Amino acid sequence: METFGAVLIAMLVLGGPLIWAMTLNLRDRREARLLGTVLAELDGRDFRGRVAVKVRAGLLWAPSVVKIHLLCASRQEIWEILGRLSERLSRRVRLEVTGPVGQPLAATFTFVPALSGGRM
Repeated sequence: METFGAVLIAMLVLGGPLIWAMTLNLRDRREARLLGTVLAELDGRDFRGRVAVKVRAGLLWAPSVVKIHLLCASRQEIWEILGRLSERLSRRVRLEVTGPVGQPLAATFTFVPALSGGRM
């Protein structure tokens, strides 16, 4: 019985941090894949020096967020980016594209995919 208790305590002491590290590793990998997808779509001479990307993957089941800030972007460019990335990203990802639209103030366009199916 004492051996079982010692094994149980060792599993709790060593297993907790190990599970936490594995969870953070999965989140970081998901974040890297998401960033790679976004950068692959924004690759090109049109956006060099004019784009900043921030990706935040949720821990476990929390949704992810991709924020894209454009400098000197037209409304058409913003809509093109929203269209291209909305096809490539998962439905659990919220996409925010921010850029000045014909005025000094910035406008933010947010794409939140609708859930499929009849239930809400």
